[in-house]
Amino acid sequence: MLDDWTWLVWAVTAALLWVGLFAWYEAFYVVIGLTVVQTLVVMMRKQPGVGFAVQLRIAFLALLLVCLIPQMSWLFWVPAIGLVALVVFGYCLLARMLSLLPWNRSEPITIGLLGRTFFSRPDLSRVSGAQAGASCPGGLCTIDAQVLRG
Repeated sequence: MLDDWTWLVWAVTAALLWVGLFAWYEAFYVVIGLTVVQTLVVMMRKQPGVGFAVQLRIAFLALLLVCLIPQMSWLFWVPAIGLVALVVFGYCLLARMLSLLPWNRSEPITIGLLGRTFFSRPDLSRVSGAQAGASCPGGLCTIDAQVLRG
C-alpha cells in the first residue's frame, strides 16, 4: 500500500494519535490539522458534491473534535485502534458504517447486508497501482475496497 498516498496519510495520522495518547497531547491538534488538509485535498480531487471519501474524512474529523471535549478524551482510543486496523489490515470500520447510510447504499438493510458490510475482507486489489492515485481519491477507505457487494 506504499503507493497509495491515502494509506501514508492514515499511517502518519495513526502514529500521531498514539503519540498523543502516550506522550504529547498536542499531537491531537496536529492530527486534526492533518485531517482537515487531507479532507480539502480529497475534495479538490473528487467530483462535485460530497463523495464517500469526503464523507469519511468529515466523519473522522467530527469524531476527533468530540474527543477534544475533556470528558470525552478517552474516546481518542477508538480512532487510534481503528487506524491501526486500517493501516495494518485494510479494515475501516468507519467506512463500513458510513456505507450503510441511505445515500451510500442501493439495497435495503438486511442481515445479509450487515454481515457483508462488517465481516467481509477488504478488497485492497481495487485500490492498487494507478487507480489509488488517480480515480480513487479515497484510497483504501472506499466503499468498493471495504464492502463486498451482493
